[in-house]
Amino acid sequence: MPEWCVHRTVRSSELGLPTERGNGQTDGIGCIAWMKSMNRFLGALLAVALGLAPQAGAQPQRWNVEETGQPYRDVRVSTTEGTWMSLDVSPDGRTIAFDMLGDIYVIPAAGGEARALHTGPAMQRSPRFSPDGAKLLYISDADGADNLWISNADGSAPARVTAQTVENVNGPAWGADGSFVAAAKMYADDHRLHGSELRLWDLGGGAGRLLVPAPQNTENVHEASFSPDGRYLYYTEKVSPPTVSRVYIDANHSNYAIMRRELETGATEELIRGFGGATTAELSRSGKRLAFVRRVADKTVLFAYDVETREQRPVFDRLDRDAQADFIGQGNYYPRYGWFPDNRHVAIWAGGKLWKVDMDGGLASEIPFRVVQGHRVTEPVRFTHDLAPEQFTVRAIRQLAVSRRGDALYFNALGRLWRKQGNAAPQRLSHGTALEFEPTVSPDGRRIAYVEWADETGGVLKLADADGKAARTLLASGGVLRSPAFSPDGRKLVYKIDYGDRCLGGHQSKPGLYWMNLTDGQSHYIGPPGNDPMFAPDGTRVYYTVVAYDGENTATALESVNLAGADKRVHAKTRDADTSEIRISPDLKWIAFRDHQQYWITVYRETGIPLALSAASQETPAKRLSAIGGYALTWAGDSSRIVWAIGDRIAAASPSDAFSAGWTPLRSGSPVGLVAKSDRPAGEIAFVGGRIITMKGEEVIENGTVLVRGNRIAAVGAAADVAVPASAKLINIAGKTVMPGLVDMHGHIDNCYYTSSGLMPQKQSARYADLAYGVTTNYDPYSSELPTYSMSEMTRTGDMVGPRAIDSGLVAFGRSAKGDNAYIPITAYEDAATLMARKSALGGQIVKSYRQPMRSQRQMLVKAGRDAGVMVDVEGESSFYNNITMLTDGNTNLQHNMPIPNYYDDVVQLMAGARASHTPTLVLLFGELAGENYWYQHSDVWKEPKAQTFVQVTTSGYSPLGAPYGAPPYVRGMTTIHAAEELWDIGFRSVARSMKRLDDAGVRVNVGSHGQFSGLAQHWEMWLLAQGGMSNHRVLRAATMNGAETLGIDGQIGSLEPGKLADLIVLDENPLSDIRNTNSVRYTMVNGRLYDSYAMDEIGNRPRPRGKFFWEVGAARGGNIIDWKSAWAHQ
Repeated sequence: MPEWCVHRTVRSSELGLPTERGNGQTDGIGCIAWMKSMNRFLGALLAVALGLAPQAGAQPQRWNVEETGQPYRDVRVSTTEGTWMSLDVSPDGRTIAFDMLGDIYVIPAAGGEARALHTGPAMQRSPRFSPDGAKLLYISDADGADNLWISNADGSAPARVTAQTVENVNGPAWGADGSFVAAAKMYADDHRLHGSELRLWDLGGGAGRLLVPAPQNTENVHEASFSPDGRYLYYTEKVSPPTVSRVYIDANHSNYAIMRRELETGATEELIRGFGGATTAELSRSGKRLAFVRRVADKTVLFAYDVETREQRPVFDRLDRDAQADFIGQGNYYPRYGWFPDNRHVAIWAGGKLWKVDMDGGLASEIPFRVVQGHRVTEPVRFTHDLAPEQFTVRAIRQLAVSRRGDALYFNALGRLWRKQGNAAPQRLSHGTALEFEPTVSPDGRRIAYVEWADETGGVLKLADADGKAARTLLASGGVLRSPAFSPDGRKLVYKIDYGDRCLGGHQSKPGLYWMNLTDGQSHYIGPPGNDPMFAPDGTRVYYTVVAYDGENTATALESVNLAGADKRVHAKTRDADTSEIRISPDLKWIAFRDHQQYWITVYRETGIPLALSAASQETPAKRLSAIGGYALTWAGDSSRIVWAIGDRIAAASPSDAFSAGWTPLRSGSPVGLVAKSDRPAGEIAFVGGRIITMKGEEVIENGTVLVRGNRIAAVGAAADVAVPASAKLINIAGKTVMPGLVDMHGHIDNCYYTSSGLMPQKQSARYADLAYGVTTNYDPYSSELPTYSMSEMTRTGDMVGPRAIDSGLVAFGRSAKGDNAYIPITAYEDAATLMARKSALGGQIVKSYRQPMRSQRQMLVKAGRDAGVMVDVEGESSFYNNITMLTDGNTNLQHNMPIPNYYDDVVQLMAGARASHTPTLVLLFGELAGENYWYQHSDVWKEPKAQTFVQVTTSGYSPLGAPYGAPPYVRGMTTIHAAEELWDIGFRSVARSMKRLDDAGVRVNVGSHGQFSGLAQHWEMWLLAQGGMSNHRVLRAATMNGAETLGIDGQIGSLEPGKLADLIVLDENPLSDIRNTNSVRYTMVNGRLYDSYAMDEIGNRPRPRGKFFWEVGAARGGNIIDWKSAWAHQ
C-alpha cells in the first residue's frame, strides 16, 4: 500500500499552452434593455445578465499541466513491479532507462535502485537513448500535449522538439546519426480516429515533414525504428482493413506487418507478417538481427529475425498480452525494449518485471529494480445532490414558439405544452394523457398548432385557440407527425411525417413533407422529409433543412421547394457536423445557426449559390449571440428577434442589436418559472420474512423485515425487532432475498438517441428493462441532451417509469466533425467553464470528458467542473498513458478498463492512493474480445422471459460478426463468435483479476453494463467480475454502494438503511450462494413504488397495469402468438 507523505515541491514546467479563441473574443459582463414593451413576455425583465464572451486581441491565460490550482495530495509508491513499461539500453550497455507511471528512471544494466531523471505531474514516457548515448528522447505532456522532448542522458537540460497540440505524437525514434527524430502523429478528427502517419523532425528546427503517409485502408503506422547505417526505416503497419464491426480484431489473424522502407528511394516492402501479426521491431546494434512481437494462440511471443537470411524463430513466450486486439491504434503494440551491445541479449518488460533475454537460446534472467517515488494526485471531483426534493425547477425547456407580438411564449417541458405570458407562471395548454410537442403560433396569434404522441395510437396534428382551448384534430396517423408551421396568411400548415424508428415505431404512414389546407383539411405531399419546415413570406415555397453525408462528414443544408416539391434550391450549407441547427428568419434576411456549440447570426441574401455557414467564414460577417450556448433556437414570427433557451431561462436578441457596436453575447435571460412536484407514493409497504443484504458493511439479516413509508425506508432489522403497522401492505418474501437496487454506472439506455429525438415515447422499453432486471439507478455517460434531461425530470414527477436517471447528456467530445454534433472545442479554460455553465443551467450534475486529445483540455474540464459544482466522468479511450493521467488529474470516475491485461502493483498503489473510482465495463472490454461475447456464447439470451417482453433491440453493433446495429436479441445471440477458454482468460478474466486486486486495495470498482443488453448486461458484468475472484458480496457492493459513493449519493441510496430512499429489489434466489442468482429479480421498488419485475405492473399501494409498447398494439399484451415484434420489421 502507498505511504502518505506531506506536500512536496514538484518541478513545474515553465511552458504553458498558448491558445487563441477561434472567434477572437474574451468574456465580459454587461446589461442591455432587450425589449421595450412591459406587457410582452420577452420584455418581462428590463435587464438580463449578459455573457462572458472573448474580446478581440485578448490572450487567454497560459495553462500549466503541473500546477492546475486544485486540491491535491502526494501518494508515495514503493514497488518492485511495474505496468506496461517501455525501456531502452544505453549504447554502452551499462544503463537501462525505463518509464513507470509517467516518470523516467535509470538503473544499472544488472539492476538496482531506480534513479529518477524526469518526474513530476507531467506524463513522461518512452525513453530512447541517442546513438552516442549522450541524449535521451522521450514523450512528455509538460506543455499540455504529447510532444517529443530531448534531455541529456542524466535528465538535465530538457527541451521540447515538437509543438503538436491536438494531434499527439507516439513511439519516438532516433535517426541513425542522431540529427533527427521521428514518431507517429495521430489524427485528431473523429472520422480518422484509427489513423496515423509517421513524421520526421530535424533537431536543427522546423515543423517536421512526412515520413510515411497513413495507409490507404484508413488504419495506422507506428513504432518507427531506423537501421544503424541510416539506410532503412522499419515500422509497424496495420495492413488489414477495418473489420465489419470496426471494434473487433482477432490478434491471431494477420493484421499487422513490419515494413521496411528504403529512405533514399522510398521503396517499401512488407518484411514480416503472418498469423499473429508482427509488431514492435527493434534492430540490434549491428543491424543484422531484429526482434519483434507476435501473438501465438493465447501467448504473446518475442521472436528473433535474421535480416540477411530472413529466418525467424520464437524465443521467449512469457510476455504480457500485446495490444493487437484493440480496435484503437495504440502507438506501441507492446512496450518498447532494447538490445544490448553484444547483439545477443535484449532487455524487455514482462509480467511486471524487467528481463534480460538471450535471443539465441531463450533463457531469461530478471533485472531487479525498485522504485520509490511520490506522485501528485488531484482530489477527485465529487459532489452530492438531492435525488428526491419536494419540488424542483424544470430546466429542460424545449421547442420554443413565440407569438408574433412577443406577448406569449409556448414551449415543451415535462412532455407537455405550456404557455407563459409576462411574469405569470406558465400554464399547461391541455390536460390530455398524450405527450405534446412542437407548438407553432399563427401569424395573427389567435391559434396554435402542435402534435401529440401516444404509444398505442400514434401521432395527432392538432389546432387550438391560443390558450389551448377548443382543440381539434386535423390529422391522426400511425406515423410520426412533427414540425407544423403556419403559412403567412394562416390558411395552410406545413408539417412532416418523419421516418419511423425503434424509439416510437410510427411506420404506418408515408414519410415526407406535406402541406394542409386548413379550410378543407386536405393534405398534399411535397417530398421527402425535411427538418423544421417553414413557408416563404409569399407562401409559395417551403424552406427546410436536411442532414446528409458530404464525403467523410455530415453537413446540414438549407433547401427549399415549391408546394409541388419541384424547383429545389440549396440556400446555405455547413462544412461539417460542427455547424448545425440552421434557422432562417421568416423574412429570409437572416440566418441564425449553431457553430461549435454557440449561436451565431449572419446576413442572408439570395444569390443562387449556397452560403457557406461558419462562424469563421470570410464570406459574410457572423456575430455571436450566445455566451454559453443554448437550445431550441427559433425566430419570432416578424423576424424581429431570435430566441433560445438556456436551461430554465429564455434569451432573445434582435439582429440589429447583435450587429451593433456595443453588443455582448448573452449569458442568461428571463426565467420561465416552471416548478414541479416530485412524485412520492402514499402508504406503507413491509417486506417480511426474507434474507436482507443491507450493504451496510458485511451485514446480512436472516428472517428480516424492511418497512417502507412513502418513498423512504422507515426500518430495517430482524423480524422480531421491526414493528409493522396494521395499515402496511405486506409482501411475504420468505425464502427470498432483498437487497439495494442495482446502480448501473455505465448504462446507455436512451433508445431515442439516434432517432426522432424531437419526440419521445410515453414508455421507453430500455428503461422498463432496467427496472425489470433490478437496476434502480442508471448513470448514462453519453446520451441526448434536452430529451434525456426531460425524461429524467418526467421520471422525477412520476410521469414516466424508469430507474433514477443521472445523465451526462451531450458529452464533452474532443474530436472535430462528430456526426451527432458532440464536438466541444477546448482551447482555453474559458471554453471548459462555458460548457459547465451550460450544463449547470440544465441542472446537470455530471459530464463525460470524451476523447479530448490534449491533457490540458482534460484538466481544464476537471477544474471547470470543480468550480461549477459538476462532476467529470472520463472515457478511458483505450490509452494506458492517458488513463494514468486521468487518475491523477481528479476525474470523478474512469470509464472502461485500461487496454492491458494486468494492473500491477505500481498502478494498484497509485489508484488506491488517488481514491479512484473505476468502471471497467468488462462486457465491452478494451484490448481483447469483449466480455458480452462470453455470455452470448454460453446462454440463449433471446429466450430470457424479461428480454422477450422488454428488449426489442440490443447494442449489437459491437458484434464481432458485424450484426447490424439495433438488432433483436435473437439476431445478436443465435449467431455469435466462439472463443476458446484461453482467450477469455487473457481477456476479461485477466482484467477481472486486476479488479480484485484493486478492490482488495480499497479502490472503488463499479459495475457498468454499457447498455449492451438492457438490464441483463448489468448482471453479465457482475458475473464477469466474479470470475476474477471477487467474492459475491464484494461484487454486490460494486453493483450498489460503490456506484452510489462514486456519484456522491451514498447518503441516499446504495444500502438498506432507515432514512434512505426506498430503492430495493427482491430476488427469488440467494446471490451470496451463487452470483448467477442476481438474475432472479421478482420485485423491483424504486422511489417507494413497487413493480412486478416480470410484467412491470405497479403492485404497491396504487396498483396500476403497464400500458402497451408500440409493438404490442393489436396483440395480447406480452407479444403476438408468433414471437415477433413489429419493431423488427425496420432497421
